[in-house]
Amino acid sequence: MASRVIYLVVLLAWIALLWVGLDFAAKPKQAPSAIPTTQLDWVTFFAADILPSLPVTDEFVTPLRPPDGDGAVVTLPFLEEGHLGEDWSTAQGDAALGEPVYSVADGWVSAAQDFENAWGKVIFICYRLPEGRWPPFIEVMYAQLQSMDVASGTFVKRGQKIGEVGNAGGTYAVANGGMGAHLHWEVRQTVGKGLGPGFDTKRDGWLEPSAFLAAHRGERSKQPLKVKVLGNAERRGWGTD
Repeated sequence: MASRVIYLVVLLAWIALLWVGLDFAAKPKQAPSAIPTTQLDWVTFFAADILPSLPVTDEFVTPLRPPDGDGAVVTLPFLEEGHLGEDWSTAQGDAALGEPVYSVADGWVSAAQDFENAWGKVIFICYRLPEGRWPPFIEVMYAQLQSMDVASGTFVKRGQKIGEVGNAGGTYAVANGGMGAHLHWEVRQTVGKGLGPGFDTKRDGWLEPSAFLAAHRGERSKQPLKVKVLGNAERRGWGTD
């Protein structure tokens, strides 16, 4: 009888220790300074963990008709009417539909997704500039595309076809009362802004696309871009937001 009592006591003690051990193992071991994923600062994470792996580039080409945009036109410039990007096209109405869109440099696709509505298919690509250049990196938004040839998390080369000019799934189609097919693209000096408003009275965080290209063309920097900026009187019939 006494031996059975001793046996039961030992067995219960062993079960208790096992339970405590399992409970301890199940608890997450988190350093005091660790940041919960719900509070992750994407900009800080990008700069520390993603940016160092990006290719360094300081030779950019135009997104339409590279390398210098010969045959492309700017239908709505940066900041005009609060425009935070530039609208580019190569033909009036919807005639530019399907025009190839190219990556402006070597970079990394942070997102490629169909947002439908006014944005259509959108690609975000991050580009890292040489040390000492400002800004140290940019994120370019290519919007209202008809198709996408790249996926999120992949690397692209300068001049690589990434998609085609669209009209946001018909939102900007002339037949639907829109202005026509065009590329809306933006240059941001930070990452993680998402789609953004497209138009705003504040421009903090956005850079003028054509001016940025002109200043970062490598050996071509001394040669002017050939893309033409249309004046107000010339824009009738051209695709724009």
